[in-house]
Amino acid sequence: MEPALEAIQFFANSANSVLVFGALTDGVTTSSTLADRTGASRSTIARILDEGESRGWVESEGSRYELTYMGELMIEEFRTHLETIEGAQQLGSVINDLPEPARELDIRPLRDAKITTPSSEWPGAHYNRALELYRTGDTYRGLTQVAPEMIVQTLAEQVEQGELELEGVIGAAFTEELVDDPERAAPWHAFADRVWVYDGNIPVNMHLIDERVVLWLDRAGGDRACGQGLLESEHPAVVSWAESLYGEYKSEAEPLDPTRLPEVQSGRS
Repeated sequence: MEPALEAIQFFANSANSVLVFGALTDGVTTSSTLADRTGASRSTIARILDEGESRGWVESEGSRYELTYMGELMIEEFRTHLETIEGAQQLGSVINDLPEPARELDIRPLRDAKITTPSSEWPGAHYNRALELYRTGDTYRGLTQVAPEMIVQTLAEQVEQGELELEGVIGAAFTEELVDDPERAAPWHAFADRVWVYDGNIPVNMHLIDERVVLWLDRAGGDRACGQGLLESEHPAVVSWAESLYGEYKSEAEPLDPTRLPEVQSGRS
């Protein structure tokens, strides 16, 4: 284990080592060019290159240097580890609130994720952010286990005004809740013909708004309407994951029969 730890320390203890080896991945170059590209001093560059050669990670011919296959492997694996750590640090404690399906994600693309969480000063911060996204988006696809009424009402208004193209998949149990509650079901009539029902549990509340993934955070499985916060990402890898997950559930779902949703009775005596 000690030699492996020493190899990791070569990069972990020196940001310049990471920069130099990163620059070397672009191909054969000189020490002066490395100094210009990384901003490190000539003496630092020389030390890194000398140690790299002693480890068999760098080879030289005259004043030109390049990575060996071992060197390429070492910097690639270290950068992968570094990006994973950066992703975890970006999420912070909310990483524990990722719903189970999202834990399949490579953490690295989440380094630029936007996190909105409630606070004592602004307990509805994540709700307000979600409403802002729903009101400004052009398209919406959603996997929904449970939905707060204010969210559904906003979506219904956007659809009725012709400002949002919507489709979604909901769980069968949630459908039965709507069937038994006319008041709650009322806004769903605006887009009931664009909803599919999945005969099983949907363990995540996730929405695709245009090319943005909106994931409601809740380690308990989404059974609380409020949740722990909101995660947003436009990274292509995250969008691809979300589209695939949505497609899996939709492919196994059946169109909702709009006539199943009760109408609100008016003029009661």
